[in-house]
Amino acid sequence: MKRHFKLIIFLVCQTLVIQSWGQEKLAFEQIQVYSSINPTANYWKLPNDLHPILNALDSGIFSKVGFQRDTNIVTKTNYLTKQNQLGKININWLDTKDYTHHAYLELYEMDPDFIYKNNLVLLNESKKDSIHSFWLATLSIFNQQQKKVLQKTIILGLTPITSLGIGYVNQASASTPYHIYNAITKALSLLSPLGEDIEYLDAKMPIAYTTDNYWMPNVHNQPRILFDTTKNFITYNIANGAHILRSPAAILNKINIKDKNANNPYKNIIALIKKNRINAYNSEYYQVLQHLRDVKNDHDYNIEGYMEFNPDAAAYNSQLALVFLPDSVHKIYNDKDSIGYFIVKDVVPEKDKYFYPEIIYNGYDSSKQYTLSDKSINTKYPIVHLKTIDGKINNTSFSIKLSANNSIKTLLINNKISIILSGIKKPYQMVLVDKDAPSDVTDFLIMLAYSEIFQNPN
Repeated sequence: MKRHFKLIIFLVCQTLVIQSWGQEKLAFEQIQVYSSINPTANYWKLPNDLHPILNALDSGIFSKVGFQRDTNIVTKTNYLTKQNQLGKININWLDTKDYTHHAYLELYEMDPDFIYKNNLVLLNESKKDSIHSFWLATLSIFNQQQKKVLQKTIILGLTPITSLGIGYVNQASASTPYHIYNAITKALSLLSPLGEDIEYLDAKMPIAYTTDNYWMPNVHNQPRILFDTTKNFITYNIANGAHILRSPAAILNKINIKDKNANNPYKNIIALIKKNRINAYNSEYYQVLQHLRDVKNDHDYNIEGYMEFNPDAAAYNSQLALVFLPDSVHKIYNDKDSIGYFIVKDVVPEKDKYFYPEIIYNGYDSSKQYTLSDKSINTKYPIVHLKTIDGKINNTSFSIKLSANNSIKTLLINNKISIILSGIKKPYQMVLVDKDAPSDVTDFLIMLAYSEIFQNPN
């Protein structure tokens, strides 16, 4: 707590009244920056071009208090290295001693816990969960006697929101440096000598994504097709018209593997379970049924799958409790006609494909990338899919890959990436990679990818 004491005093300092300033030249001495969340990262470092920040202050608070910043003076930048340096301003006016007033700007990224514990911002609990970090922007002006005559602080709460990006979400930064400093610049333009000493602003900004060598080449600057899921349908529009898809709730039927009745509809599955599953009687088994309706192509699909629930799986970190049987017993029907099958595998790595957590971008335009940390720029992790669903429908092979905490669905037709979608339980957007892919197949795969059987069947 002691290390935070000076910062708290610094933040709650009362504004002193400025009298009879008139039109005077101001020396803007320094901007100092620090992140208490990622002090060794690069994303919070000032941009090379400081003019947006300078112009925001010139046309804002400097103008309002009657000062004109001397543009011949180069504003220095100071990157702090320790948290106990926050709130400390090193005054050195050797070259600007003749100016009557001197300005300093401090920009600090702070952990939400620190802000809440010290009651610097009062928010309801639901809003707290969405805020990634806070930026404190404090402008201080001193007179020639080194007395602080004005101090104003804006606390900026950064909330990442869904964007047109696709990829692994970057957890280190609230957004890209471009969006962060745009928000800070806007906040600085709102500083006013008549405002509160400490004011709070919300800033919603697009999520940042890590770079990768799997999705990124396919989504770079490609048009996004947005979905409407506000009703009980999934709808989207492309050149060939509106597509309406429906994926209702799945149905689970429990299988009694001890039932030896000759008329048991599950007798073939039971025989397969007893033959191939170790300790079969320690698990529970279910038939899962999923109906899918493609309105545009007038297809009614019925999916029939078989799952195993192992109540003891929690004791083994490498095992999932609820899994599909690892066989091609999962069937696809068009109404009652069998037209295909699928196999489900869990935790499948993609060969030679990686994401790079220390290099981020906006998930749309990969020509603009940002390095979070020079020390770990070569860090990479393999892309591992949570599930892969491989199969055939009407002799067309397909694969669905569920990745990145189920937020990305990659659809392949005949071993070629056709569609990349984002959205966890419902599709939000997609990139149509293969524009020649048959729409009846792609619509089926979209419905199957977002069907309840791969989420939480009832």
